Amino acid sequence: MIPTSYYDRIFNRPRTIWSIILVGIAVLLLPFIAAYLDSTWEEFINAGIWRRGLSPPVIALYIWIVSPLMTRAGNDVIVTLEPLVALDPREFETEISKVERINPLHELVALSLGLLLGIANTYSSWNDLGFSWLKTYWLISTCAMYAILAWTILIAVSSTRVNAALHRFPMNIDILNPAPFESVGRQSLLLALVFIGGITLSLIFTYEPSQLTDLGFWISNLVLIIFTFSIFFISMRPTHQILAAEKKQALEPLTERINQSCRDLVVQLETGKDPGDLPSQISALVAYEQRLSAARTWPYNVTTLRTLFFSVLIPLLSVLARVAVDLYFP
Repeated sequence: MIPTSYYDRIFNRPRTIWSIILVGIAVLLLPFIAAYLDSTWEEFINAGIWRRGLSPPVIALYIWIVSPLMTRAGNDVIVTLEPLVALDPREFETEISKVERINPLHELVALSLGLLLGIANTYSSWNDLGFSWLKTYWLISTCAMYAILAWTILIAVSSTRVNAALHRFPMNIDILNPAPFESVGRQSLLLALVFIGGITLSLIFTYEPSQLTDLGFWISNLVLIIFTFSIFFISMRPTHQILAAEKKQALEPLTERINQSCRDLVVQLETGKDPGDLPSQISALVAYEQRLSAARTWPYNVTTLRTLFFSVLIPLLSVLARVAVDLYFP
């Protein structure tokens, strides 16, 4: 696969399990090394500062690990929908390459916004201007975390743009066979689960008991959950629109034909003519109409919605688990 962005070149490069383990150990040791160099080891451990110090590298590692899964889900959508597209394979590949490519300037803007947000976040928590290794680590790691988060959000939003462009191609759709579009539902669910996982990790490492009474804490997490649901449905909206249009196009003439057949049957019965096999034809058409009416226009099922719903509860459960731990192990 040819990289379509600098994000792909960095986060989606092939890596071995040992490289992930070694990089993970290295970045997770950084806050402990900084605390040791500052001679604040006991306070760092006993006061629980280590949890907040681990938050940026853990979230960055999490994104690094799950980003290939996100890319693979996007590629699956393209592979499963390509047979439906009424384009020459070479022409299809050319058009998809144009849409998949992300402007490097957009990536730079996302990184810059993340860096500024990280600087604002760390600056507000500084109590003095003195130098310390731990404070330097916190500045660099927080800025890097927010930059990677902003970068990842840009890539996630861009994937919805690719789906929208893909559905603008002429397609041969069988409304009674939604299987080719289920890959879109799987991709949307994966994107939502990735964001839920990030929220959960953030709560596990940064939650403090005082935040339970902080309105800003609840509002910020509510916004993140709403964004997660938005990603889930927005990425499927082009599929819903094209399937809904196809369903309407198939239903309207069928309904009119059933109505006309019913009128013909009434006329024949009133005039005493033999209706022949017209009643059985109407029954068959009505059964077909019912199948069309029941056809799904969203590429998800009850299991997908159930998974999403219970996954959204995971961040809340992580907070309750931390409360329980604080109560039993103060």
